[in-house]
Amino acid sequence: MRSVRTRVFITTAAVLATATLAAGLLSRQATLVEERQFVGPQRAPRIDGIRDAAQQAYAQNGWAGVRHVFVDAGRSSGVRYLALDTENRPVAASTPDLDLLRVKKADETGLSIESQRDGARASFELRGVPTFVVTHPTDGSVMGRVYVLPGEAGPPPMESTLPPPWMRNTIATAAIALVLAFVLGGRILRPVSELTTAARRMREGALDVRVSIEGDDELARLGRAFNDMAERLAQTEKLKRQMVGDVAHELRSPVTNLRCALEAIQDGLAAPDRARIDMLHSETLLLQRLIGDLQDLALADAGGLSLRREPVDVAEVARRAVGSDIDAPRVSICVSPDAATVVADAARLEQMLRNLVNNARRHTPPEGRISIAATRVNAHVSIAVADTGSGIGTEHLPYVFDRFYRADPSRDRATGGAGLGLAIVRRLAEAHGGIVSAASEGEGRGATFTVRLPLG
Repeated sequence: MRSVRTRVFITTAAVLATATLAAGLLSRQATLVEERQFVGPQRAPRIDGIRDAAQQAYAQNGWAGVRHVFVDAGRSSGVRYLALDTENRPVAASTPDLDLLRVKKADETGLSIESQRDGARASFELRGVPTFVVTHPTDGSVMGRVYVLPGEAGPPPMESTLPPPWMRNTIATAAIALVLAFVLGGRILRPVSELTTAARRMREGALDVRVSIEGDDELARLGRAFNDMAERLAQTEKLKRQMVGDVAHELRSPVTNLRCALEAIQDGLAAPDRARIDMLHSETLLLQRLIGDLQDLALADAGGLSLRREPVDVAEVARRAVGSDIDAPRVSICVSPDAATVVADAARLEQMLRNLVNNARRHTPPEGRISIAATRVNAHVSIAVADTGSGIGTEHLPYVFDRFYRADPSRDRATGGAGLGLAIVRRLAEAHGGIVSAASEGEGRGATFTVRLPLG
């Protein structure tokens, strides 16, 4: 596909070529018109008594008298007269424009003349026109030759025209070039106008706007980048609204439980016994964990997570993350010798593994199995948490690390948690310069979450 630079070059070349061709055609047209005027059909005029009148006028007043005779005769007969001296210079004519001619050649058979005015030049040749000589009255020597030109032949009157022909041709050429440049430039820049309109609509809040894309040049790639940006903005806006709703939903349940229990105690409907106090304490801890998770995510988004990097014993951190929940599925730990130590923040690494283990426990039955395996892959330590639980559907895998995302839409914290644990794992792994991934062969076939951290 041609690039925009190539298309602009081709367009400019086309405009210039067309303008040059138009100028040539217009100039040629003007030349042809002049040639038709100068070389058109000729009709031999009658001399009548002009010869004797010219001879007498020359004898009395020279060429000035001849000019006076020519002017009077030309006005009455419509015939034009041109007298040339022995050096072929115009010395008397019936019209002023004939005095401006440049005679290239003249003899008894005809003459070749060139005229020029306002940048327009015309050359013509007249043969077979009547001609006679003017002689000196005393010695009979030839003083000049007179050519009798029919009114429709010879050079037309050189009338002043505004603007002159060359200016009219230039204006016409420029107008054609501007029209072509406008039309072709509009076609090339149409995608830019569409992008501008789409950006303005997006600024006004229409995040669903997209631009049509044709070809594979720079503007097409810009259009694709714009569509990708618009798609991401729409997703971000959707996630932000969803996050606000999810936070309100997650906070509403424990706050409502606390309020109802406290109001029941205040009204004397319930006794402040140990079980009720433990329940209130549990709801308070749930609120504290939710607020802590949101704070961690906010710090990660702002780049404000502080990490205390030091050599960490992976097996020891894994054991602390597993804890001692006897009712949960059994967790096995296997750490390869070359992956026993990694430079990381011990508390954050434990937080990542604890979130992954808790997630696996929520989706694994008591008789299932959970394993933690640490191995070295090139310059990274790979820590995989695998379970034999309910697994993850293929359609859910791309979103498991999104905030408040649950494959189960019922939002049951007993089975789905608050939906922040895996999002925190991803942000903490990225803060360490690593990555986290999820894999599953499908629902009912378990899942594996792998954290890869650099060794040093």
